[in-house]
Amino acid sequence: MKKASFVKTFIYLITIILLSCFDYSNIRAQEPPLTIEPIYPDNQHKATKGYFDLSVNPGEKLNLKVKIINNEDKDVTVTITPANAFTSPTGGMMYEQEAGSENTRLLDDAVRLAEYIDVKGSVTVSPHSAIEVPIAVNTPKVKGENALGGLLFTMQGEKTEKAQEVEKGTANFILKTETVYAIALQLNFLEEVPSNYLFGESGFHADTAQVYIEMLNDANKIEENVSGNYTVTNQSGEELFSGRYGPFKMAPNSWIRFPMQWGHDTLDDGTYTLTMDGTAGDSKVTTSKTFKIANKDVEQYVEKNETKLPTAATESTVPTWVWVGGAILFGLIMFFIGRRKK
Repeated sequence: MKKASFVKTFIYLITIILLSCFDYSNIRAQEPPLTIEPIYPDNQHKATKGYFDLSVNPGEKLNLKVKIINNEDKDVTVTITPANAFTSPTGGMMYEQEAGSENTRLLDDAVRLAEYIDVKGSVTVSPHSAIEVPIAVNTPKVKGENALGGLLFTMQGEKTEKAQEVEKGTANFILKTETVYAIALQLNFLEEVPSNYLFGESGFHADTAQVYIEMLNDANKIEENVSGNYTVTNQSGEELFSGRYGPFKMAPNSWIRFPMQWGHDTLDDGTYTLTMDGTAGDSKVTTSKTFKIANKDVEQYVEKNETKLPTAATESTVPTWVWVGGAILFGLIMFFIGRRKK
């Protein structure tokens, strides 16, 4: 009975030690500092939640509202900026004033919806309270099916002062963080327009070893379900690698360079063929484009990869509490064995 009692006590003690070492803070759900909620008007599509999806007429004036809820224990200042809708180079929508990338842009006849949105530049929200922000929209007078843009809500974070040693002493600099929330604004006109999805030129990014192809949505509508397969072959017609892309959407009147990672064991200069076979909306789309990889492209890629810093040794992913608990367990076992021998 004494032995069984000791074993039970021993197991109970180990359990308490391991539980006390476990950090529960990582599994607690954290409330976001802000909650941004669109207040839906009567012309909102009933099935859509999380953003404005409105049926409108060209030239119509809209008075919208957005609720900003401050979940913090302090005042929060939020900057509100109208945004245009771009297609991300890898597919899907992105909302910015300007794209900031050479791999995505709007076509010349695109509706830059940010120019039609009027909103107060910034607001301050008291702790644990909410305010409603008015947004005025003049719908563009265009022939099309959709116009797409958005609103960016930027919350300024706290400033942190840092110091860094340089040759002539210590340089101070200030880091300022910010959190950005985006709400899309989709305007749906009564007129339907045909799709005009096109493939452009193909090429090769030497710095990233990626094949790319230009994709264009040359219509005033959101292009749905862009997806399919791609294959790259060499000059002899031998397949080197293949893959799938999508599905994703493209913003109205937008252009991207869509990347595909080089998937063959070797990279040699020469002429290659990229074959695309897929869908855009309800239409079948196919193309076959040739592109060249020059010797300088191969050298650039090899040089860049050879000069990279060596990969650091993989850090242990075993939590500290496991090591502590294991050490204590080992010590208690040795103590118990020693007592039995005595």
